[in-house]
Amino acid sequence: MDEEEVSKASRLIKDAKSAAIFTHEFPDGDAIGSALGLGLMLEGAGKKVSLSWPEPLRIPEKYNFLHGRHLLVSPNGVAGTDVVITVDCANLGRLSKLEPIATDSPKIVNIDHHIDNTLFGFFNLVDPAASATAEIIFSNHKSLGLEVSRESAVCLYCAIATDTGRFSYSNVSATTLRIAAELVDLGVSPNEVYENVYQNNSLEYLKLMGIMLNHASVDYERELVFSWISQEDLAASRVQMDETEELIDSLRSVRGSRIIALFKEKEDGTIRVSLRSKKGEDVGRVARALGGGGHPAASGYTSSKATFPEALAELKDEIERIWKES
Repeated sequence: MDEEEVSKASRLIKDAKSAAIFTHEFPDGDAIGSALGLGLMLEGAGKKVSLSWPEPLRIPEKYNFLHGRHLLVSPNGVAGTDVVITVDCANLGRLSKLEPIATDSPKIVNIDHHIDNTLFGFFNLVDPAASATAEIIFSNHKSLGLEVSRESAVCLYCAIATDTGRFSYSNVSATTLRIAAELVDLGVSPNEVYENVYQNNSLEYLKLMGIMLNHASVDYERELVFSWISQEDLAASRVQMDETEELIDSLRSVRGSRIIALFKEKEDGTIRVSLRSKKGEDVGRVARALGGGGHPAASGYTSSKATFPEALAELKDEIERIWKES
């Protein structure tokens, strides 16, 4: 990361009296933890802070133990601010209705770790080598003139733990583990985070997992494991879409798989596809080719097709095309 860029962003943030933090729609653990953690740190520095993402502005139950929820405001409630800071957002389009608010701001500081980040910020603190956006925030908090409290440390640790699959993915580095240790020194209980995030499922969620597993199938030729959940499945299980982030992980354990896909029908009928990889397969390349983005081990996109079978065929064709080019 460019140290001069960090220095300029630091001066901007230190001079700002107010800051708005935005992240992408349907935020995952890294997005939520990074936003809340940074928000608490900025609030601790005496700044007026607002935090938002596209509707529905709702924190999944498993993240309700994190502090900083008082900073949340609806997109319509975001007032004028000295600086907008985007976290874990690869491009402005992922901000949806917040995009015009961001682009109307005096300055945007873009903090992210996606390899396909479009560097849309006035200042860009982007490091694709980082395991999570929270890792970048912690690594640079002193340069930005911020202090990490126990409450903000828990948020950042949760963000890193979820984006590394509990420190099991290939994006984990020695730096990642050193930062995790420093956060523990600041008062984080790894067990508290684990129990809240991974041992806190509702019976309805487990029933939805059963439905998804019942739908699951394997394409042995492409070493692809896939499944889907529909709006009907969500309604029958009484589970919200933003609670389904971790469902795909239960498919990663299937023997012989290299690519894992979960197709999810959104309220408007469009199909969101989450991808995971094993054995070093780069699913980020697949997602980008289909209009999405993400990391080599975890990515996603919105299908251009109207039905699950069509979306599956689209994915299979793209996997074959990329393999032929490799």
